Amino acid sequence: MTGLAIGLAAGAGLAAAAGDVLQRSSARHETSDPHESVRLLVRLLRRPRWLLGVLVSLAGLVSHITALSLGRIASVQPLLVTELPLAVLGSALFLGGRLGWRDWAGVVLLAASLGGFVALLDPGGGQPLDVPGSVWAIGAGVLLAVMTGLAVAGWRTGGETRAALLGVASGVGYGLTGALFAGAGRRIAHLGPAAALTTWQTYAAVAAGLVSFYLLQNALAAGSLVAVEPGTTLTNPIVAVVWGVVVFGETTATGARLAGALGCAALIVVGVFVLARSPALQSHATPS
Repeated sequence: MTGLAIGLAAGAGLAAAAGDVLQRSSARHETSDPHESVRLLVRLLRRPRWLLGVLVSLAGLVSHITALSLGRIASVQPLLVTELPLAVLGSALFLGGRLGWRDWAGVVLLAASLGGFVALLDPGGGQPLDVPGSVWAIGAGVLLAVMTGLAVAGWRTGGETRAALLGVASGVGYGLTGALFAGAGRRIAHLGPAAALTTWQTYAAVAAGLVSFYLLQNALAAGSLVAVEPGTTLTNPIVAVVWGVVVFGETTATGARLAGALGCAALIVVGVFVLARSPALQSHATPS
């Protein structure tokens, strides 16, 4: 993967973290109810800080799409995990949280293990343009069914459980969005900018992204970043890596390098859950 793609993916993670903090600070006194979810968005639209968070997130999305057009989805998408440590740092800076030694250890662990994972996995190949429409339909259908099941389960519960389930559902959706944008990005790179308007993946990605955004806003209103971030942060790259290997046919390292990459992946999970318990996030839990 090119250095430019890495930089763009890291920038996308930074923008996503900033957007989450701004949106969460605007929604932390809201509650999430399946019958009031549309009204929730209407209320949030009237808040400048929330709108700024959305604009920052959109800037990150542009950076993300560009990175996907230049690199492999199995490398680009995991780099979005940087969103969590950046969200912790942002919460401490802007929302009044405090960082302890465990927080800093989690940041270092996550950064090191993420770098190790991308370097050791070393995905290559992959031809999104050669994937048949039937395979796209089956893969997208499976992920949409998973999203729906998680969302329904979340809205049948409440509080932090609802926030966690909706967060995982949004993570699945964003993983699918990344896959669709990767397909659209490759076609645009191959045929030129005008292809964005004639590529079905562009419209499907926008639709999937809007649904995921809707679920994320309800997750943020239902509970704290502690509940939302782990599911959103981990599910997105898991979906993307699996999609890249199974659907796009991307190849990965084998043997000791693959074992090392899997070890780093395990450390990423540990780092995510360490940071998810940061006081910088816990101090903003909101019951629904």
